[in-house]
Amino acid sequence: MRDAVAAPKIETVLTFILGREYFVTVEDSGQGYDNDLTEFFLDARQKAFDWIVNQDPMQLEYDSSNLVQRFLLVLFYFQTTRHQPWKQCNPPATAQGSSSSNFCYRNHPVTGETTNGIWGDQWLTKSHECQWAGVVCETVESKEKTVAELSLYGNHLNGPLPWEITQLPELTDLRLSKNILSGVLPPGLLFLDSSPLRSLDLDGNKFIGTVPARWFESLNEGTAQLTSLAVSSNRLTGTIPTEVCLLPLNRLVLENNTLTGPLPREIVNQTSLTHLYLGKNDLTGTLPSEIGLLTNLQILDLNNAYISGPLPSEIGLPSLLYQIILSNTNMEGTIPEELYTTGSDLDVLLLDSCNLSGSISSSLGLLTNLKWLHLSNNNFYGPLPNEIEALTNLRHLLVNGNQFTGTVPESVCQNLYVEGEFSNKVVADCLPNPETGVPFIQCSCCTSCCDDTGVCLAN
Repeated sequence: MRDAVAAPKIETVLTFILGREYFVTVEDSGQGYDNDLTEFFLDARQKAFDWIVNQDPMQLEYDSSNLVQRFLLVLFYFQTTRHQPWKQCNPPATAQGSSSSNFCYRNHPVTGETTNGIWGDQWLTKSHECQWAGVVCETVESKEKTVAELSLYGNHLNGPLPWEITQLPELTDLRLSKNILSGVLPPGLLFLDSSPLRSLDLDGNKFIGTVPARWFESLNEGTAQLTSLAVSSNRLTGTIPTEVCLLPLNRLVLENNTLTGPLPREIVNQTSLTHLYLGKNDLTGTLPSEIGLLTNLQILDLNNAYISGPLPSEIGLPSLLYQIILSNTNMEGTIPEELYTTGSDLDVLLLDSCNLSGSISSSLGLLTNLKWLHLSNNNFYGPLPNEIEALTNLRHLLVNGNQFTGTVPESVCQNLYVEGEFSNKVVADCLPNPETGVPFIQCSCCTSCCDDTGVCLAN
């Protein structure tokens, strides 16, 4: 334990750098916490301060260059263990043990797999905080190592998301997906005009409420660095703030929430976008024709939403686009000819369970990179074009639930075999018509055959 003079000095330094509210109150932090949460956060701060002053084997001095970041990480640990410890890499029973006993094994930060995971030290041990599992540091301008990335995928972090972690001055990547963080997204988490944060990944938690407009209120043009925002598979409600379209985002991932309202028209100005995932929400409105202005777009996913209207002819203009996923929407009309002639890089085209109609153009054969083609449960009619034979990469073909006629070519069937094993999916209306006894579609390789009532039988 330190002498009686050291603690006040450390508190003075932390208070000066981080602000008075860290040790006095959270009422001025703009988070809107209730009394129970306020008490919890104050308790966590006191525990973090006590650990730094009295328990930390490193025994930092008040002028140590890594004092603030070590305190913020210790605070983060106490704030994300409100209901239970983490799944992995909790502090040992004693932090005084040898460093060899402090190793832990965490899930891979991207895949979440336990295999090919990464070793790191347990948290709140005598090792440098940059060695704690999930913490990635960089040396900035030949100075002390500073925290650049915090990645704790699938580690049972729980309780409200602590906004203070983004006060780490060099933090560029915050990846906390697949945890059980809950409550509202704290408005004070992001101040984008000054934050170096480039990637924020909060997928797969239990957040409620809206995407805070305050995140973008202080945005100054040209200063925000955030390029990836992912908050999918939570319980978010409300509309998508139009201000989010001012960010230089590459990835916007908000799918699988309960967001409402129209797709922001301003999104077509976000020309840096490469991945747009907004599906599995209650979004309404139409797909703007200006979607073709997103010249860098690679993936467009609006599945399971209430998006309606025709497919704009400009949808195939982005030359890098390789996945269009609009399944289970209210899209109507025909597939525009321009999609076939400009979408040559498409390998996934999912348009099943919409209100689309018309015949399929012979230009379908131009989409030679297609691996997945889902057209089932629409109002298409006419023969399957012979040009489908040109789709030599096809692995999934779903055309049931329409009024197609003709034959799935044998050459297509042959292409569906990979390394001698039939491991793909082909579904068509190849059950006998109850009136004529003749199937609408002849198919020798279908994995399932359906009739015109929607009944399907596996082969």
